[in-house]
Amino acid sequence: MELFDTHFHLDAEDDAAALCEQARAVGVTRMLILGGCATSSERARRAAANQPGVYAAAGVHPHDAAGFTDLAPFLELYADPKVVAVGEIGLDYYYEHSPRERQREVFRQFLALAGERDLPAAIHCRDAFADCMAILDDVLVPGQRFEIHSFTGTPAEAEEVLARGAFLSYNGMATFRRSENIRETLAVVPLERLLLETDAPWLAPVPHRGKRNVPAYLTDIAARIAEVKDVPTETLAAITTRNAREFFRVP
Repeated sequence: MELFDTHFHLDAEDDAAALCEQARAVGVTRMLILGGCATSSERARRAAANQPGVYAAAGVHPHDAAGFTDLAPFLELYADPKVVAVGEIGLDYYYEHSPRERQREVFRQFLALAGERDLPAAIHCRDAFADCMAILDDVLVPGQRFEIHSFTGTPAEAEEVLARGAFLSYNGMATFRRSENIRETLAVVPLERLLLETDAPWLAPVPHRGKRNVPAYLTDIAARIAEVKDVPTETLAAITTRNAREFFRVP
């Protein structure tokens, strides 16, 4: 069984090689490290450079939108074949660490850049569904690849996003005791549009609650989601790994 962790983050002090080796030992053979600013995006690129099956994404998280000033470092990153996506980008009206208008401006810029570069976009959308959909409708080009990561919307919202061609990504929240709403939506998402992620170092799944999340814990997430989807874990792993490989266009 092989799994693809399509979304995790590195802190400056993390031992990326050790985290990846730990993940491979339990069958998580492919991983995508996400950036949220120029510094963390470069960290992701460096970590992925010499790791087989490990890739990077570069972007500006809505929390960091207020501090974004220079596109040049990102253009250099997107020239690296190991950088296979634009992200993490999007909107977050829950914390509002950056003004909403600035979040929208930066999201539009990077979403358009993803279309120009023919790179998939990894999108963060929290308490901002209507504005996120409006920007997608305005900026997306036909056939543009995008996903909503850590999806927590309703079944109706899932249908809206799926109708626009999205993939939806689920993480450890699907295992939480009080997350029945997430499992209800997950049940209606077609397997061919489903991606798996950890969003490490946050959102450690059951039975690791209270610990720092790591890509190796994707096995527990996959097992719980397979139960929700009523398929063998091996089947879920094969389908979601194929989805991710095709979505990110990696071997």
